[in-house]
Amino acid sequence: MRRGIGSFLLKTAFFVLAVLGLFEILYRRGVWPIISQSALYDHKMIRLQQEPVKKVKIMAMGSSLTLYELNSEMIVHNFPLPYYNFGSWNLQVSDIYPILKELVKEYRPEYVIMCSSVGDFMKPTDSVFQNFTNTNRFIRRHFPEFFYFRDYHSLRQLFDRKENGYLIDTDPWGGAFFTMKTINRAKWDMRLDFPTPYTAIQYRTLDSLCGWLQGQKVKLVYVQAPMKASYITTPAEQATITTHFDTCRSMVEGHGGVYLNYHNTAIFADSLFFDQWHLQASGGVVLTKELVADLKTIIK
Repeated sequence: MRRGIGSFLLKTAFFVLAVLGLFEILYRRGVWPIISQSALYDHKMIRLQQEPVKKVKIMAMGSSLTLYELNSEMIVHNFPLPYYNFGSWNLQVSDIYPILKELVKEYRPEYVIMCSSVGDFMKPTDSVFQNFTNTNRFIRRHFPEFFYFRDYHSLRQLFDRKENGYLIDTDPWGGAFFTMKTINRAKWDMRLDFPTPYTAIQYRTLDSLCGWLQGQKVKLVYVQAPMKASYITTPAEQATITTHFDTCRSMVEGHGGVYLNYHNTAIFADSLFFDQWHLQASGGVVLTKELVADLKTIIK
């Protein structure tokens, strides 16, 4: 009887080791686990474990606006403090906040730059983005293979993500400055539909985010990104946008942060965009120049 149990346990151990060995091989060959629906987010989080960033004093964190519209080289050239851009796709304010909290605890920045616009206040929270940051930091750093099992996906799904996941090259500081050659007409012609049923909770989360950073003695630099002139054309739309600006400004400045508004259609012509909110690389250069000039009065 004991021999039978021992044989069973031995076979089970060999089976488990074989499965673990398979996933270790996949990991080393770049067939990484699926943590969220965003291939770029997963890619950036895992790469940060493989190639750790030791110090970050100026942290950029936010949605694709933060990812796309900050020229890393210009920021690094003008400021001697270590910089990294943690921005990613499809993040709402309520997604950004819990991720930012973990990043601030880990890297202890002095400044957080967050580029934002109305698109960050339109949708519900997507809790899958927290699968990574809610996991023990030791496991994240030393055993990222754990994520194969936290939210299991088939081998077919893993290989499909590797082959077909839409990824873009990031620079050494995590930014992704690029030009979109093919314009998505549906997004280009999209009309303002704001606020949404989720906007109120996104505002409350922004207020909490600002207050938390203030408590951590981290200076928030909130950057209202420009939008296409043709996106806001009626008096009612302009009033809606002005209310949004005022709401965000009140929260940021009320908690000791800096609010910078770059929505200026005289500077940012429609030709500098690839949709209603996102700037082409040429537009990002213009935005970053404006931002760097202001940051020189903020970052000491």
